[in-house]
Amino acid sequence: MNDPTRPTALTARGHFSARINGTPFITTDLSGVSCLRPELTGARSQRIWKLHAVGKVGPHRTALGLFIDQTLTAGIYDLVRNDRLTAVYHLTPKQVAQVFHSRDFAQGRVRLLECNPDTGRLRGSFEFGIPAMNFSVSRGEFDLLCPREEDILALIK
Repeated sequence: MNDPTRPTALTARGHFSARINGTPFITTDLSGVSCLRPELTGARSQRIWKLHAVGKVGPHRTALGLFIDQTLTAGIYDLVRNDRLTAVYHLTPKQVAQVFHSRDFAQGRVRLLECNPDTGRLRGSFEFGIPAMNFSVSRGEFDLLCPREEDILALIK
């Protein structure tokens, strides 16, 4: 099961891995939470899964975020211009940051294998890219428990 060609982050809550232009994304910090989606106006009412992975691709600091509407069920979803799925990739080489957002992707998909709001278990895979910019994320996988934000805040108080 332990494949050295597939770097991963293993925490008490899960696993996250991906390849950026063929180079392993080495995850150093991983968080997942079930929360209300921030709304531009009005009350927050729609729940999302929010995954945030921080790490390195080669020598560069990198972050990858996935935001998934909790009304989605297991299945394969197009990531390009999808109001219910968002991916953000942030690369910080030297002093100029590069940010890639799913609204700009030419291709991409998310496969949800398990998404249980009762247990907080979220498991799936993803890939996306912008071929014209020679940018691709492949072999993305996630499997983690995402506690409810309200439960986390109650523990802190």
